[in-house]
Amino acid sequence: MSTLLASFCLMAAFIILAPPGAKAQIVPDARAVVQPVLDPLYTRLTFDLYIRRLTDRWTYWANTTLRIQSSDLAPTGGYNPAVHTLTFISDSSDLPLVPYNPGAMNAYFVDYQFVGGDIVINIIGPDSVDDAIAVVNPDSIRIGRFEVASSDGSYVPENLVFAAPLSYYQANAFKIDHDSVTGSGTDRNVWFVKHDNPPLETEYQEKAPPPDICEAEFNFYGQYVGDLNVMLGFDVTDEHCYEGFIIERALVDRRDPNTLDFQGRPQLTYLNEPRLLSCLCLAPQVHDSLFDAVEFRREQYAYRLIGRRLPFYGDSLEIIDTIFIRIPNAIISNARILENPFRSQTTIRFNVDDRLRLTARAYDLGGRLIGTLETLDGKPVEDMEYVVGVDYRIVFNTPSIASQGLLNIVLVAFPINDYSIEEQSRVIIKAQLLK
Repeated sequence: MSTLLASFCLMAAFIILAPPGAKAQIVPDARAVVQPVLDPLYTRLTFDLYIRRLTDRWTYWANTTLRIQSSDLAPTGGYNPAVHTLTFISDSSDLPLVPYNPGAMNAYFVDYQFVGGDIVINIIGPDSVDDAIAVVNPDSIRIGRFEVASSDGSYVPENLVFAAPLSYYQANAFKIDHDSVTGSGTDRNVWFVKHDNPPLETEYQEKAPPPDICEAEFNFYGQYVGDLNVMLGFDVTDEHCYEGFIIERALVDRRDPNTLDFQGRPQLTYLNEPRLLSCLCLAPQVHDSLFDAVEFRREQYAYRLIGRRLPFYGDSLEIIDTIFIRIPNAIISNARILENPFRSQTTIRFNVDDRLRLTARAYDLGGRLIGTLETLDGKPVEDMEYVVGVDYRIVFNTPSIASQGLLNIVLVAFPINDYSIEEQSRVIIKAQLLK
């Protein structure tokens, strides 16, 4: 499409007449704006192009040719097609777009390429003003969004400038629906052709890149979920400065709780767990349902979240936050009797802090077995499995052998995955039977 460059007209000045001896003032009809936008990838530059209407001399926009340079790369030759790629985001344009058809254009076509180290963008407009876009309200249009990316991982600078106008680029034109040049008198506004493209006097504006700062906010959290497992997760407002994340663990020493010996967990590093990789984006992200198996009950573990900064943002490990999670001391908690004293039946209410197997029995003060408690649907609570939960209820139905007086209701539980004597949970509840 490079031959299209020569087809654009030179810009003509819109001049306000000045008194003799005074310098004439050139009034621009339009403003071309290049505006870099914050891109989460340092290997990519993203920018928008706009055309803004400044005078009433025109309404329908025809075409333009713009040449843009990298102020940082220009001294060394500019963009290199062997390293850099240029992409147009087609759905980012306010223009109706069609494929290029030199015989008949009824909308707009965007041609973009590297030329001599610069970005050259041509917008080919429709043949007729009937198909041209009106720039009235709002008084500007976005030509579109473009991306320049490096294929070798090198940084793509964000400072852009328009190249100085020459005869074959930096042209800008509008369309008219009658020939305002040919004819005189009553024939002045006779419509001779519908594709006249009078040139615009254009000024050029380069916007500064937005600040690229790493000020992400994190919410690191975790909880014990039973079976010697901890579930971890974190939310982050944006993570474009990070390659990925690591979670380390330390067992808190009760004698020296301020000294933490953190160790890596193989399943909790972005090198092994894809869910800990950064999205390299600016949007909020959630990384949850990350599990870690612990070894000890009745202990406290510390977890810390670490972010790996990308090379452009420091190439370092950043400690983000530390949380502490206690593994339950007992696997039965808040156990209490609901009816006491009682006659024929009483209910025991309790919570389960870990998945367990429970046996519940009643004994007299001499240690004689009186009976086994039952679930609400009548099943004996003998080595019965319970999952983590609250407000479990079991009942003791008074057998005929029970005598009036004090009883011990004993709940004995073992973790589902550990039958060692040291890990049992035992609850004894005093109950008074009346007969």
